[in-house]
Amino acid sequence: MTRARDELVLTYAADCGGHRTRRVSRFVLEALDVPRDSVERPQEPASLAWVVSLEGNTSSRSSAGMRATCGEARPGAARRAASAGRRLSLSHYQVDDYLACPAKYRYVHVVGVPVAPHHSLVYGSALHAAVQEFHRRQMRGHPADETAVLDAFERAWTNEGFLSRDHEEARLAAGREALRRFLAVQARPGAVVPAHVEREFSFELDGDRVRGRWDRVDVEPSGGGGVPDRVTITDYKASDVRDPAKARERARASLQLSIYALAWHEIHGHPPDAVQLHFLDSGLVGRAEVDDRRLEKAREAIRRAAAGIRAGVFAATPDRVTCSYCPFRDICPQSAGR
Repeated sequence: MTRARDELVLTYAADCGGHRTRRVSRFVLEALDVPRDSVERPQEPASLAWVVSLEGNTSSRSSAGMRATCGEARPGAARRAASAGRRLSLSHYQVDDYLACPAKYRYVHVVGVPVAPHHSLVYGSALHAAVQEFHRRQMRGHPADETAVLDAFERAWTNEGFLSRDHEEARLAAGREALRRFLAVQARPGAVVPAHVEREFSFELDGDRVRGRWDRVDVEPSGGGGVPDRVTITDYKASDVRDPAKARERARASLQLSIYALAWHEIHGHPPDAVQLHFLDSGLVGRAEVDDRRLEKAREAIRRAAAGIRAGVFAATPDRVTCSYCPFRDICPQSAGR
């Protein structure tokens, strides 16, 4: 229902993807001076029929914009590979999604259920773009100044998914301050210039391909004497972590960082010395050393996910905490997050 009045347009949808249809808010009706009984009662949706219908039509849709939370989704590709027995091509997003809940993996990577843009993803993507711009210029010997970095941040910004205009302005201001803190740290004497930024990687494990991209790789010379250079892989995060102990724990527990370390090992023949998460909002860095145990855990995680995907096992594994953050909690019959 829409009605323009002094250039104000209010909209409403009966079907928002959940189990129930939505009625027009009484506040909308009062604003438009429309009698409540004049609005037609919406029909109940056909449950998950629309989701199932997507599964037969995934080849006609691009993955871009289909799922911001997973970045590298390829609808239908995993299903076709599993049924034909071909090798899989997996990102850490796919491995993590499957291990979190096979049903979530199916919604994202097999069926391709669209997900509305979320403000946290807009914020994180814009911060990443600004940091990337700085490092690329830095590697060329001409670091970007504050103006250039903030311009890159604002060019990457989109006004989707925010709760209000005030909310968007607050997040813009927070992002600018986070980038100013980042630049202040990078300007300190002795700051390391990365060897690689946004570097793609690919390696094989048991016949499957594992792919991804390192945000940043530092290679610091050892000083000779037969001692190898020290390698540190960093992933930038937009989440606001302000407890150093929590930052370290996040780095130690990160499957993403473990897969990144394994990728370096498989490609270069030796593991990196450390992996870390750089939390841009606070400036904190959580660091973890890399050992054989971490690499083996990454291998086992990839193998478990690949085995389940290849077998077509997509049963839900409900968990109250996991389900509460899942974008499909309103359409998943097994969700424990409602």
